[in-house]
Amino acid sequence: MNKFLCSTLIALAASSLAHAEDLYIGAGFSAADKGHIRYTGSGGVEHDSEAKRSGVAAGLFVGYVLSPSWALEAGYRGIGNTQKFDLDPGYQIKVRTGMTYLAARNTWRLSEDWALYGKLGVAQGRLKAGIIGKDAPPDATVKKNGVYLGLGASYMVSKDIALQLELEHTHKLRLEGLNASMDKFSLGVRVGF
Repeated sequence: MNKFLCSTLIALAASSLAHAEDLYIGAGFSAADKGHIRYTGSGGVEHDSEAKRSGVAAGLFVGYVLSPSWALEAGYRGIGNTQKFDLDPGYQIKVRTGMTYLAARNTWRLSEDWALYGKLGVAQGRLKAGIIGKDAPPDATVKKNGVYLGLGASYMVSKDIALQLELEHTHKLRLEGLNASMDKFSLGVRVGF
């Protein structure tokens, strides 16, 4: 999937040289996952742990406009999406999630400034987990391909700049008892050329 995504991005970039006005880029920002885990520690005692850090997670995307309502878009989400949880004394688990996607985007204009849009495509999610501490096992990673869906609303601030609010959905990732939801609300900006 990564080779396909890279090839698609190169093709988009090459074709956009002739039609730069059909290219757009953007970034989306969402609250980083707060995260909560429940585990059985030494002595068979059940423990709860909350993530040690929260903040802002980010994603980047690029698109090529095919017609007034259709575009082809590719993106990555997962910048700043690492969480740490305390385990038994002296140990922590570090979890990182990310996602790449390729989707068709359809836009429905409501007025000059407002629009709704939907996206349908494929995504590859990635979950990496590792234990930090003495004699810790090696990190484990799982990747999963699945359907990608997105719904959003955008407001044109100027001719080439839009603010957008979006909900993205794709499959959940599972790794040895860890479950990570890849669904996100994000606030972003899209810039056309």
